[in-house]
Amino acid sequence: MNKSMLMGLVAGVGVATAGGVAGYQYLGARNADTAVEAESAAATSAAPATRTAAAPAQECWDEEVADTAAPKDEHRVAGTAIGAVVGGAIGKELGDGDSDLATAAGAAAGAYIGRRAQGEFQENREGTRTTTHTERRCGPAGSAPR
Repeated sequence: MNKSMLMGLVAGVGVATAGGVAGYQYLGARNADTAVEAESAAATSAAPATRTAAAPAQECWDEEVADTAAPKDEHRVAGTAIGAVVGGAIGKELGDGDSDLATAAGAAAGAYIGRRAQGEFQENREGTRTTTHTERRCGPAGSAPR
């Protein structure tokens, strides 16, 4: 395999990866918005609550609760696989194309780097997976937060 073919392969993998990440971000944000809209629609279409006189020893209040969803790729398979492919290709080129050891070492290093990179990316986007909703809480009189 000559150098220009390998560089074309690496560039193609990079472009395909960038396209995959862009699509994942677009579709992931779109699906999260759809879930929030469905939850809001379910809450507003519910039958109206009937109120009964509560005992004077109890009071109720509304409390905001934040939920954080798990990442879609918890085990970071995509980052590991893409890193292994790119690292293996670079290792093969550095090993003059005949060294299986250089290819394996490049794949292992690429897998490690890809897994860490995806983990950092997921941690940075944790705020986009957090949703807030209001829950009705009741307790003894005087227990409501002020």
